[in-house]
Amino acid sequence: MRRSFLLSVFLITSSWGITLAEINDKPASRQKNFLIWQFLHQDINASEASEAFYQVENVNERFLFDYSSKSDEAEIKYTTDCLQKKACDLPSIEQDDCLMLALTPAKATALKSEEREVIAKRLNSKFANTQWLSAMNQESFYTSVDNLQNDTTLFRLAGAQYRYDHFNHVLTPEIISVLTKSTAFSQIVFLSVTDPKMDQLQQSLSTVTVSNYEPQTDFFLAMNAIKYGNMMNALEHLKAAKERYTAPIDKDKSLFWLFKITQDSTYLTELSQSLDINMYVLYARELLDLPTENYFTTLPTTNNPNSITGIDPFEWREFSKEVKASNPETIVSLIDRCDGENSVAIQGYVLERTYEPYIHNFTMAYDQYMTSLSNDQKALLYALMRQETRFIPGLISRSFALGLMQIMPFNVDSISKVSPLKPTTYFDMLKPEYSISYSISHLKHLTDKYYNPILIAYGYNAGFGSTKRLLTDGSGRFLPGVYEPFLSMELMGNDENREYGKKVLANYVMYKKILGEEVKITSLFDNLVQPSQSDYFRAEALKSLPVQNRSE
Repeated sequence: MRRSFLLSVFLITSSWGITLAEINDKPASRQKNFLIWQFLHQDINASEASEAFYQVENVNERFLFDYSSKSDEAEIKYTTDCLQKKACDLPSIEQDDCLMLALTPAKATALKSEEREVIAKRLNSKFANTQWLSAMNQESFYTSVDNLQNDTTLFRLAGAQYRYDHFNHVLTPEIISVLTKSTAFSQIVFLSVTDPKMDQLQQSLSTVTVSNYEPQTDFFLAMNAIKYGNMMNALEHLKAAKERYTAPIDKDKSLFWLFKITQDSTYLTELSQSLDINMYVLYARELLDLPTENYFTTLPTTNNPNSITGIDPFEWREFSKEVKASNPETIVSLIDRCDGENSVAIQGYVLERTYEPYIHNFTMAYDQYMTSLSNDQKALLYALMRQETRFIPGLISRSFALGLMQIMPFNVDSISKVSPLKPTTYFDMLKPEYSISYSISHLKHLTDKYYNPILIAYGYNAGFGSTKRLLTDGSGRFLPGVYEPFLSMELMGNDENREYGKKVLANYVMYKKILGEEVKITSLFDNLVQPSQSDYFRAEALKSLPVQNRSE
């Protein structure tokens, strides 16, 4: 839901107007960038656009293109025009610098071999290394140690289909040995083992032994080794990852997999003693019949009329800096500023940040806006909200997702057409009642087709269609198997979506318990590998198969 950058002109009309005075008055920040983005979509002149644009913190292509449409700067227009050239335009570009701006490995895959040769000779490292362009005319890569740098450039940047067409073959031990010493090895591993089509390259990587890799690389090598039955190698990689991981959830997932492979209850016991509350820990405690107790659901409040609510994004930005620097000795003064009846979420955030990792915030703020929901729907909404914003209403993401439920502006526009709540400005979406109402509408679309909370989470985070493709692309994910659904969950190619789904699942289990409808996390895992129960698309596909061919 938050990932799209296709932000067109939406509800920005004269009544939504942002002024230069508002922009000039704010400190450089993501929040200010949001003001500038809205301003650049208004009816403004080139001078006004320039004054706003040059206040952007960390300019990206989105801002560059938006500014170009308003600007009269020739260099800006030239740059954006070159960047937006299509693959078919490349051979006819006359200026070398423009061609270099336009050229990417992904675009170059669409060229004829002779066109690539001409462009490579023409540029000949004038602006940067373009040797990879000539290298693209090979039939296969990673066959010799002589050209691995250019090969790796293409592997990383030319796209998934190109990797499959040119890199999916068994590698020699010599090639593997050299690649493991490459600075790009972590990316090679990730792009290989998370793509179900790259089976032959995966088999080659399944024999790679432990070395001084990043812990996440060791973890992915372990998952790949499990996939190909190399359990001893997987164990060594998991042990190495566990020692070098720093985040609690990462250490916990290593312990989880060490237990899954060995069935050694020592690992399960250690996992159950973790201070974190994540799906791995909940799984261990469920198997050992142990409670989870290091969390809170309610907090005392006062009638403080000046209590910080977190709705104003600029006020929240300044307050959050103080929270991040807080400690048990300084927390009292912070709590005094957020102890009002409408500030439970902020107070919970302060407590959790100050005392992490010992206690966890599972409060239920904004319940008054959920009166139409069942307890299960509330559990799901809170599970998503906790992961999206930790209940802070005034958050604006880098991609300008808004409010408690991080709703993108284009979704605001779409939902506003049918919602009784009509925003008068995008900043209305920072009010809890708007964000919750709009997310309820969006969730109806997801829950119609996805029945397992982790699939709903995938859909909320990465999009409805992305989740459908994940389930129906023929790769065999989330089907019955010894290490399923866990292996499928760990080998998803979208880093953020993968971890997001795990965290929402744990939140959902906790809120189901808090709301008096306890659910076993093991039952949710079991459901995920039963297509007829987990999602509409696979359930419908199963109906068309003869009974003997069904996977359940």
